[in-house]
Formats: sequence, C-alpha cells, structure tokens
Amino acid sequence: MKREIRNTVLALTTSGLVVVGSAACSSQEVIDAVTSSDSGLSEASDWTGEDALMGRLEYLAPGEFVIDGQAFFVSEETRYLGGLNVCPAEDGVDDVGFGVVECDLESFEAAAQGEAPVHAKAEAELGENDEIIAVSITEYDSETPNDSGETDAPGAAPAPEDGAGDGAADGASELVSGELEYISPGEYMIDGTAFYVAEDTVIHAGLYACAGGVQDPDTGDVICDFDRFDATLANGTAITAEVEIVDGVALSITEY
Repeated sequence: MKREIRNTVLALTTSGLVVVGSAACSSQEVIDAVTSSDSGLSEASDWTGEDALMGRLEYLAPGEFVIDGQAFFVSEETRYLGGLNVCPAEDGVDDVGFGVVECDLESFEAAAQGEAPVHAKAEAELGENDEIIAVSITEYDSETPNDSGETDAPGAAPAPEDGAGDGAADGASELVSGELEYISPGEYMIDGTAFYVAEDTVIHAGLYACAGGVQDPDTGDVICDFDRFDATLANGTAITAEVEIVDGVALSITEY
C-alpha cells in the first residue's frame, strides 16, 4: 500500500463522497469506502489477529495508519516507542533494532508523512466494532536482524537454519531483481526489499534510463549517472533491474 490510499481518501473527501463530521461517515466507513474502490487496502475482516503488523508505516488520517495494506486505528491507551526517525535519540534502539524511546502519536503522524520511511511493528487487537486498534506501535531498524535471526524488512531473505551457511557473515551479497520502486532520492525497493545507492554504486542502464547513452567500449554497457537514473525513476518510468546488495547498499544496478 503506497501513497494512493491517502490520495483516494482525500479524493473521496474533496469530491463529497465522504464527509467527515459528527453527522456523516465514521473513520471506519472512510476505510470501507477506500477498500471497496480496489485500492489494495485490506479490510479488518481480513486480519486474523494472530500476528503483529510489521512493515513501513504510512499515514492514512488522524489516528489512523496503514502497514502492508492493513489499516488500523490508535486509541488513548496506545503505547508509542521510537528512537530512529521518530523521537530520535542516541542509543534509541535495543540490541535487535527496536525502538526504546517513549514517544507520542503526534510524532508518529508527522514522521509517517515525512520523506524518510518509518518501519514499525504494531501489536493490535479487535475493538468492539471489529475495528483494528493498535495496543502499541514500535519503530524498528529495517536493516537490523531481530531476535529470531530474521530481518524485519519486508521481502528480506530468510536467515539460514542453525548449522547452515557456515562461513557467511555480515557483508554477504544478495542478488534481487524485478521492477524498481522509488522511495526517496537514493533509496529504492525491489519486491519489498529496500536498499540505498552509494557514491560508488555502478549503474548500468541504456533502455529507459540513460537511453542513448555512451557504451563502454569493453563491455557494451551504458554507465548511467545517478542523477539521471534517479530522476527517471522518480518520474514514474517503469524500470526493471538486477541489483547486487550488501548490507542494504547496492553495489550495482543493471537495467534489463
């Protein structure tokens, strides 16, 4: 679930299809209207309640967020823990990357609407009207393995079983491919795996990005400048690529 959910709510509101007020639709009815519009937003009935919601936190409306396509509410009793992008502090996370700084709703709402992505774990329960209400929202570092040995980043590769992959250590590369999604300047995503671009990232393009660029005489590849590549992706151009990632940073991006 991306920005289109918020845009859908705003569009419904401004068009008069949804009127927020004491005598009009409730917040849950707003979400129901959005889910019925094929936006990809999940209804509360789709949530089993067995697992916490984890992923990128997105702002939907005051007191309402979305994680991985599932909308939920907060209450006066909801607990907020930050430490990274929300209520940042030195030593703001524990050993497995979860925030430990007591925070507040206003800070989470502001951060979720900002440019930097906020990843969070929401422990939730069903309310009296079967709406999903967060008991707690905890920010986490998407690049840090949790205490089960798995990374919390959506789409990240599972950790090897005990005894498997001996010799593998931090710094091992991961190869992913698919359609690139633009998150922010220098930060992209493929199939749910987010990564950053560094100054020494090698970008090979020539199809949609840097089309008509100068080819390398030895390999025939077109070396693409980051600014041109980033601008092409930010403009909404569909680009498929193979990316080699080490510790969340792309070593190379090859358009295909």
